Formats: sequence, C-alpha cells, structure tokens
Amino acid sequence: MENKFTTIKERVVQVAEKQSITKEKFFASIGMTSANFRGRARETPLNSSAIVNIITKYPETDLHWLLVGETKTGSSYVNEPPLEYKTSSKDYKEKDEIIRMLKNQIKDLKADKQDLKKLLGLAKGK
Repeated sequence: MENKFTTIKERVVQVAEKQSITKEKFFASIGMTSANFRGRARETPLNSSAIVNIITKYPETDLHWLLVGETKTGSSYVNEPPLEYKTSSKDYKEKDEIIRMLKNQIKDLKADKQDLKKLLGLAKGK
C-alpha cells in the first residue's frame, strides 16, 4: 500500500519515475537537480517555478495530487485521468439567465449614469 503521507518532493520523484526520460533530465527540465531531492534538501520546500514547470511540461500530472498527495477521488496515482466536470442544460439556462439579468443591470446603470450627468450638468449651470 502506498504511503499517503508523502512530501511534495517525494511526489515529484514519482512523477519523474513515470516519465520516459531519466530522472536527471526530468529534474533539469523543471529547473532543478537531483540533489534537491536527496538528503536534507528533500525536506525543503519546492519552489513555485518547479511546480509551474511540472504542470506545464507534464500536463498529465494531477496538480491536486502533486500539491496535496491525493486526487479528488481519494486515490494517489500520478497519471489518473482527470475528473470530468459535467454540467446539465439546467446549469446553462441558469447561467444564461444570470447573464441576461446582469446585462439589464448594466443597461440600467448606464442610464442612471447619464441621468446623473444631466443633473450634475444642471447643478453646475445654476
């Protein structure tokens, strides 16, 4: 059974092991060296540039798993297929209604703005 309490650097090593290149090339591709993943250096935080490089160059890596140690489904596999977010037509109808209401509000606010400009213009003229 896999230890669920791995560090982020241990998970990066797991990502490296899943690639078709050597770990050294993987670490170089994310702007680091293997020394960052050994000894005491293994306990230091991973820099954000390395995280960005990992998810940019290896997009199949589950970002949530990389950061937290488990996928949103609770498993801890590196190359698990991403979750599909399904929306119903009801969701789209609700969003369309909200957009319509917001557009009307914008229209009303623009009209109010024009009215205020007129009022201010009248106030300045007096």
